[in-house]
Amino acid sequence: MATYQEGAESIRKSRINILKPIVIFHRWLGIVFCLLFAMWFFSGVVMMYVPYPFLGDGARINKGSTIDGNKVELSPSSAIAASGIASPARLRILEVNGQAMYVVQPPKGPQVIVSAKTGEVMAGISGEAAKSIAQSFSGLAVKTVSEPLNHDQWMVHHRFDRYRPFYKVSLADDAGTDLYVSQRSGEVMQRTTNFERSWNYVGAVLHWIYPTVLRQSWVAWDRTVWWLSLVGISVTIAGIWLGIVRWYKSAKLNQGAISPYRGWMKWHHVGGLVMATFVFTWMLSGWLSMDHGRLFSTGAMTDAQAEAYAGLTVAEAAKTVSPDAIQAVLPATEVEVTAVAGKPYLVARGPKADPKIAEIRDGKVNAQSNAIPDDVIWQAASLAYPGKTVERPTPIPADDVYANLRSSDGIGGDGLRIIVKDDANSAVYINPVTGGVIEVMDDSRRTYRWLYFGLHTLDFPFLSNNAIWKPLMLTLLAGGFAFSMTGVLIGWRRLRRKFAK
Repeated sequence: MATYQEGAESIRKSRINILKPIVIFHRWLGIVFCLLFAMWFFSGVVMMYVPYPFLGDGARINKGSTIDGNKVELSPSSAIAASGIASPARLRILEVNGQAMYVVQPPKGPQVIVSAKTGEVMAGISGEAAKSIAQSFSGLAVKTVSEPLNHDQWMVHHRFDRYRPFYKVSLADDAGTDLYVSQRSGEVMQRTTNFERSWNYVGAVLHWIYPTVLRQSWVAWDRTVWWLSLVGISVTIAGIWLGIVRWYKSAKLNQGAISPYRGWMKWHHVGGLVMATFVFTWMLSGWLSMDHGRLFSTGAMTDAQAEAYAGLTVAEAAKTVSPDAIQAVLPATEVEVTAVAGKPYLVARGPKADPKIAEIRDGKVNAQSNAIPDDVIWQAASLAYPGKTVERPTPIPADDVYANLRSSDGIGGDGLRIIVKDDANSAVYINPVTGGVIEVMDDSRRTYRWLYFGLHTLDFPFLSNNAIWKPLMLTLLAGGFAFSMTGVLIGWRRLRRKFAK
């Protein structure tokens, strides 16, 4: 009997010893992370109604200036040679402040613009040119034009790096619109209004921990948010464990009482038990938003697959294109040199007509259409997956849950889907106009879709109706915020007592 009692006492003490560091960890880190949690829940509500400012390629192309074909005298291959970029990732022709320009984009680093008439490498546009471009783009008068700036709050994303610096052009309108014009290429790359800026400071900027000083370094921002989210998950797990232990002990000693605490501690304990599943899955999925290929595939082809899919480098495709071929696809506001399955193409886009896709042969336009032929896209996919069965491309079905996401990251329903019989059960989604790969959805990416988009935004097929989804999302976020605020109040009181002593 004594041995049994000693054993029971030993087990009890060991449990206490295990719980003590968990209590300390949850108590003190919880003070900081309950503030973070409350911030994330509150800003999540704001983001449901006011997304981060975004100006898509469609708006930029539709409002761009029409290319003057008479000023395209330089061949694309000569423009590449003049730029000094041996292996460009992209080559386009634009009208920049009244001049036809080649925009040569390297795999990494800033892009270079070359006059399509003289072959001269241009240093960039002036502030006066930026003013003129903004007026033409918006149809409104310009109030002010800033000096060239590399970063501000609305231009911190690394996708803007190759276009820096920018002129911020403020328009004379009631909305307080700012346009950001690239000094390198004269392209309008961002548009914001007073309304968007004001709400995003308490929305996306808070939610993504997106202050300019941190986000202008992608590595610093990525590491910071990744580790903060991971520690937040640990605090949540510790809280769930302690909450269950306290509930079990209370139920055992107090004939079914939910919590042994009083006041705010009781609300925190009960709220934690009620919201535990949602808080944990929301923090986990938020952490996964920073995955960036650490655990799951990124949705992109490998470099080798992308090269096989194109079949030609941009530089090789450019050698087959003459100024006459470019002039033949005009009018357009943007013409891009590309390749699919080893065939060079010109993709011409503008506001007044459907895109024109021109196959180039012997320096001239061989055929024109509104999209890359399905046969060519199928050949390209077969080259990217040698030795695998590649099905013919088909329109994306309306019920494809991997293409139609609630968020702006969705693939959309206007593309093509190609099923590949490989070990990862890959589905390749294609833009039929340009032939470009939108996303590769393999088993890893599908899992990510459910763990991130499913858990973080409740993006499930049975919640596709906004009349159901929006009230449910608001209720859960409000519950998470209220629960987090109980932790904030408890932490504040604890700190006051601590410093008072």
